[in-house]
Amino acid sequence: MKARLNSHKDTKRLAILDAATELLALKPTATMQEIADAAHIGIATLHRYFDSRDTMMLELAFRAIHLVEEALEGLEVDEVEVEKSLTAILEALIPLGNKMYFLWTDASLYGHPEVTAAETKIQAPILGAIIAWQSKGKLRSDMNSEWVINVIYSLLFTTWQSVHAGNMAKNDAAQILVKTLLYGFATHK
Repeated sequence: MKARLNSHKDTKRLAILDAATELLALKPTATMQEIADAAHIGIATLHRYFDSRDTMMLELAFRAIHLVEEALEGLEVDEVEVEKSLTAILEALIPLGNKMYFLWTDASLYGHPEVTAAETKIQAPILGAIIAWQSKGKLRSDMNSEWVINVIYSLLFTTWQSVHAGNMAKNDAAQILVKTLLYGFATHK
């Protein structure tokens, strides 16, 4: 019975975290009451799960990190096939755009050593691929690799927002983002 109870509580906790992340990605200044409302629970229930906003924000960060790690697990990055590799990476990450945005922008997480280390770890394969593509002439080498990954992350969130708002088909999102990253908006004749 206790395992089932914990399972229900864990499921509820994850649902609260997911609702909070979605709201905070769209409204970073959301109050705890607004977060409780978004999760369809009362404020007292929210406080039973998270004793403070800081505790919740830290759990949100680790949940986001875990989901990104899971999404990237097993993805093969080809050092020659940039478009194919980027498409695979972005197909995995676009559904997590709100979580990545939260992780990337929440000021309360800046400087937290565990979060910073985990972020660095999950960015490493993508950053490594960018550096490899640059060294092989597949991506411009006159742009800092950190700049490139920051642009990818920014546009990834914008893509998530467009899908979330119904302005872009989910199945087209990764390909549109890849084309934007690699070719921009100009027509190539």
